[in-house]
Amino acid sequence: MFKKNLGQGDTGDTYCIIQKKYVRKSHVLIELVGTLDEAESSVGLALSLLPDSLESVKNDLLWLQNLLFRIGFTLGGGKCLTEDDVKVLEDMIKRYQEKASPRGFLLHIGHPSSSALSLARTIVRRLERVFVKALDEGYLLEHKSTMLPVINRISDVLYLMELAVNVSMGVEPVYANCGSSRKQSFSQKDPQ
Repeated sequence: MFKKNLGQGDTGDTYCIIQKKYVRKSHVLIELVGTLDEAESSVGLALSLLPDSLESVKNDLLWLQNLLFRIGFTLGGGKCLTEDDVKVLEDMIKRYQEKASPRGFLLHIGHPSSSALSLARTIVRRLERVFVKALDEGYLLEHKSTMLPVINRISDVLYLMELAVNVSMGVEPVYANCGSSRKQSFSQKDPQ
């Protein structure tokens, strides 16, 4: 049974698995681990919203969700990431680019799973920014060459998955524009 130490963090400190000691909850490494947790959870949300007909996307998302956990295990001292992970992600990018390539700035709407993928992408982008901040503060330098490319590619894959899901579900893209017209609709095609 899970035992929670109630009140343990009431002082503003928490245990940092990366440093193996208690630190302030505002510490960059705690922000990193928390953002990693959000990213993994948001991928799980997108996965739960995908229709069964998109089984290959579901399988890819499950792999990505586990990859995010493997990043966490690596931060905790494991050796759970390899150069092969970058290659798998790059292969996914190529595969999803064939299904959908944007021709402008898109509004992140459409099928609920597509919108959830967009949310996951933005959280992974924040994860990347927090990771770079940790690097800039002198932490995690030993993980820079593997972890940074992995995190960067995950957000690229999520973006292309978002587009591919909408294509698969027959949702037309809605492009962002600079005008103030309220005439935009879901049936709007390419802005050209």
